[in-house]
Parts: sequence; C-alpha cells; structure tokens
Amino acid sequence: MAKRKTLSYQDKVKLIETVDAGNKKKSDIAKEFGIPANTLSTLLKNREKYERQGTSCKRIKGPEFKDVDESVYQWLKQCLDKNLPVSGPILKEKAAQFAAQLNKHDFRASNGWFQNFKKRNEVIFKKVTGESASVDDNVCTEWSQKLPDLVKGYKPDDIFNADETGLFYQCLPDKTLTFKGDTCHGGKNSKQRVTLLLGTNQIGTVKLKPLMIGKSKNPRCFKGVQSFPMDYTSNKKSWMNSGVFEKWLTDLDRQMKKKKKKILLFIDNATAHGDILKMKNIKIEFLPPNTTSKLQPLDQGIIKNFKVHYRKEVVRLFLRDLEDKNPTKISILDAMWMASKAWNNVTENTIKNCFKKSGFKQQVDEEEESVVEDCSIVETDNGELASPVLWRQVTQALTLEGLSFEDFVAVDDELATCGQLSDADIIASVSKDTSVEDSVVEDGEDDDDNEVETPDPTLRDARCAINTLRSFLQKKTSMDDKIIQSLSILDDALDKVTFTGRQSTISDFF
Repeated sequence: MAKRKTLSYQDKVKLIETVDAGNKKKSDIAKEFGIPANTLSTLLKNREKYERQGTSCKRIKGPEFKDVDESVYQWLKQCLDKNLPVSGPILKEKAAQFAAQLNKHDFRASNGWFQNFKKRNEVIFKKVTGESASVDDNVCTEWSQKLPDLVKGYKPDDIFNADETGLFYQCLPDKTLTFKGDTCHGGKNSKQRVTLLLGTNQIGTVKLKPLMIGKSKNPRCFKGVQSFPMDYTSNKKSWMNSGVFEKWLTDLDRQMKKKKKKILLFIDNATAHGDILKMKNIKIEFLPPNTTSKLQPLDQGIIKNFKVHYRKEVVRLFLRDLEDKNPTKISILDAMWMASKAWNNVTENTIKNCFKKSGFKQQVDEEEESVVEDCSIVETDNGELASPVLWRQVTQALTLEGLSFEDFVAVDDELATCGQLSDADIIASVSKDTSVEDSVVEDGEDDDDNEVETPDPTLRDARCAINTLRSFLQKKTSMDDKIIQSLSILDDALDKVTFTGRQSTISDFF
C-alpha cells in the first residue's frame, strides 16, 4: 500500500498556481505532486481558503465543529446582507443554538472559538451608524470614480451585468389587485412564481440566454419537449441559491472559453452570489452593498422594459382567449417562450442608456444622449401604440377600476428572488440534506390537474403550418429579410427531419 503524501501549505498554493497556468493536464499535475486526482479536485474546490490566508501560513487549522462554523457563517452573511447589526455575544449565542440543533454537545461558544471564527472568515465588527439600508451617495460617487480603473482593458462588448428578478408568470389582469405587493416568501402564490436570471453586455449586442428557476422539477408541459428557449432548473422555493448560481457561472465561463473571450461581470452581493469559485474567463466585480437601485444597470430600466414586453404578451393571449371564450392558461413552457420573446425585444438602445445611467458613461458611445425609452408605451411597426390600446380593451372587457398597465407591470416588483434561509434551511445545506432546502416537486404543479394532453403534431401538420404562415404574411405585410430568412430556416429544419429521420436542433441550421 502506497504511503499517503501530505502536502504543505506552500505545496498546495504552488499546485493551484500550476493548474491556473494551464500548461499541463490536471492528471499530470496530480502525478507530479504525488496525489490522487480526487484530492486535486478537492483542493481546487477549496482554493479560496488557501488564497486568502497569505503565503506566510504554514498550515490552516480548520474548525473542530465544521458544520457549526458553516452554519454560523451563512447566518452571519445573511444578516450582513440585510444590514442587521450583529455583536459578538449575539454571534456566540447563535453558535450555541446551531450546536444544539446539530447535536454537538461538546461545542462551547467561548471567546477562543469566537476569535478563531473571526480569523478563519475574516470577520470585522464595526459600529453601525445612520440609515444602513439607504443608498449612500458618497459610496456611489466613489464607485463612479474608480469604475474607469475597474473596466480598464475591457471593451464595452465584454462588460456584463447579471441580476435576478421574480415573475408572477401566470398573473392575469383580473388577478393583479390580489397579487400586488405580495413579496411571496413561500406563500400561497409561490406556485405561480418563477425567478429569472437575466444578463447582458454593456452595449446590448450580447444578451445571455436567460435562466428560469421554477418549483417543479418535471412540469407536465415539458413532456416530450427536447428544445427550450431558455435554461431551466428548480428548487423548493423557486429561488436563486449559491449552488444554482455557481453552476450558471461555471457554464458561462465554459462558453466564454470556447469563444476565447475574457469578460468582466458586475453582480450584486446577494447571499446567493457568495463563495464564488475563481473563473478562468470571467472576472467578477461586486457592486457596493445597498446601491443596486442606482448602480446596477439591469435595475435602471432593463428589467422593467423586459416585464413590459412580457405583460404585453400576457394581455394579447388574454384577449385572444377572451374573444374565443376560452379560459387563459399559462404553463411554465408558455411562460418560457413569452419571456424569451420579451427578452429579445429589449432594445440595444435601452440597454446602453441603462448602463450609462449607472455610471458607465465613459465606456458608451456618446452619439446618443437620449434617456431610457418610455417603458409603458412601445410602438409597433404600423405606428400603433400597443400597450395603451391593448390595455384599454382589457379594462373595458373586465370593467377594472383603478388598475393601470403600469400597475400590471409592477405587480411583482417586490418579489423575493433569493430569500432569507431559516435555521432549518441552513442546517440542511450544511448537513448536505437536500430534503429541506433543495427539495422540488417532481411533477407539474404549475399545470392544471385536468389538462388534456393534445396529440403530437405530425410532420405534415408542421409543413402545412409553415405554408399557412407564409401565405398569411406575404398577403398582410411586406416581409423583410429577417422574416424570409426565418421561414427558410424552419423549412430547412423540416427537410432535415424528413430525410434524416432524426430530431434536429436549431443550431444545425446556422
């Protein structure tokens, strides 16, 4: 049996630097240092604790009660994110409570443990003064002054911002008054909400594929579906959490590596964005705490504009069903397609102006000085002011009083996206027990229980549908090149299915 090799702290730092250099395979590096491949993976996963200790450390002494330590750390970070003051005695008392719940009867929340906890996690206690949750103009000014240095070396199309937003995807006009102001912390409307992660670059030329987080792992509407307009994942509360965000970030890093691009990503310091692994092609910059209402580009009008477009799709669907005397039903899959269309309809001009409003003025072309476009009125190709006209039809049909289209758009503005974890949630995550924090509904709670499954369309049905669409468009409007190209792509897709007998993906035609 081979003798187990113990690496010194300096060896571990050197090993991580060798991997980052990218000149050797990880398997070769593991052999060079005389360790198994799984040990190397563990070291890389925990790399941050070695990087932040400084090269003078010989050995990092871990906590005796690791699960208690991690529980207290998550709880403390959550408190700091919400600007709640936490003193030493409060922290020690909370540690004792976690120890009792974890059955760690030998744990003592002593001063020694407290001091070591602060060192291990780089915790500094400061006096809280003033309105801690309000936006500090001085902080915003300082950020704007150092922003040119942060973005130095990056082109505007390589500077990104990403943020989450909650969405009542099934919310219809006649239900808005019920939902408005509901923060939905796992309440009765939780089955009708999702969280969306949106991201775009500074000039709007690259809008990242959205991520939707729902409650159901396998919605019934997904049955037989192979292609989706956006990515989807699920957990018990439809919230963003650190595991979901880390996977999204890792996948994005892999995409940028394939494109040979290095990007700069600005995100807020929400609880779900903590403990991020070092990326190879993405540099992360956190916005100052409690400043996202002024400094985060997506919060300056991009998300609002997206929701305007989404609500317009809901109104159109509602009016069509009203005319046909059918009840309006919106499944997760329907919401995906409508949200994808809404995201595509957010213009480059809106995105540029929102970044400019957030302080990225130096990086945006100064040729356009216009403010962010009016989100409540979106002009269509034929000059019709779409939103007011559609909304007038809705209010007349439902005799709604005191409810404007702006109210309808803002119904989920306060919807939680990565809410506060309870002690049980924290313990579950530390204990790797997914039954509490990450449990999901296996099958479609989002769909009506009495939904009747429609038969799958045949190839002949699809061909007839394209021909009908072509005939309709060419007689109703002068088709531009993009529409003609889209119809040709769909035609080619059906030809490929016909002659190959296999299901094609949209990427096969580009």
